[in-house]
Amino acid sequence: MRIRHGDTVEISGAYQYQARNAGPAVQRFWHHEKERMVRKFRSPEPGQRVLDVGCGSGVVADLLASMGAEVTGVDANAKAIEFARATFRRANLDFRCAYVEELAYAPASIDGIYCLEVIEHLYQQQVHALLATFARLLRPGGVLILTTPNYRGLWPVIEMAMDRLRLAPPMANHQHVTRFDRASLRKALVGTDWEIVRLATFSTFAPFVSMVSWRLAERFAEIEDRVDLPFGNLLMLIAKRRGGDGQSTTS
Repeated sequence: MRIRHGDTVEISGAYQYQARNAGPAVQRFWHHEKERMVRKFRSPEPGQRVLDVGCGSGVVADLLASMGAEVTGVDANAKAIEFARATFRRANLDFRCAYVEELAYAPASIDGIYCLEVIEHLYQQQVHALLATFARLLRPGGVLILTTPNYRGLWPVIEMAMDRLRLAPPMANHQHVTRFDRASLRKALVGTDWEIVRLATFSTFAPFVSMVSWRLAERFAEIEDRVDLPFGNLLMLIAKRRGGDGQSTTS
């Protein structure tokens, strides 16, 4: 199995933090959207043990900890972990510079795993191995929240434009090496221990509307949640580890 240990371009340890707080409106709203989706569709409960895998500079991990969860942010980028530790300090939050497979967690000991815009950075076989690790770590009924670009939507055009205009570190073949769409993401979970709760798109037009009005962009985002545009820029998957209580509804 081919293993990818990092991108071919250097990513600042503060990248997600700076993009969320000091970038152009579109970039800030793009990162805001991931936080909104977490709040709306799968906020952790106080005291739950959760992982933010591929946590980057720690923005989402800090959000989860602010909700009362016991959070560990995991990333192999040492500079990102250094930044996160210096920037976000809570008693219920810690950061580890590692691959999640290396962490000594007991099977079925985690309540929730968040993995936002990470799997496109890995080879296909690595993704399957990572999902198997997640299934081993989560308790029955535990939940995985995963996002990734939708390559059957508008995203390829945006990625090409950003690369050519050098609006972000190069993505195609440098950061992003595996392309997912709704069907291939669903297929990655078929025949495994996962039960899909929600598979939908988000972050389509709303980030670009933020250049005009942030409030209007938030309204667009809510509409996009209800419509679930097939050509949406990002996919969000919520999947439950089989064996828990409750019903699932596949979108």
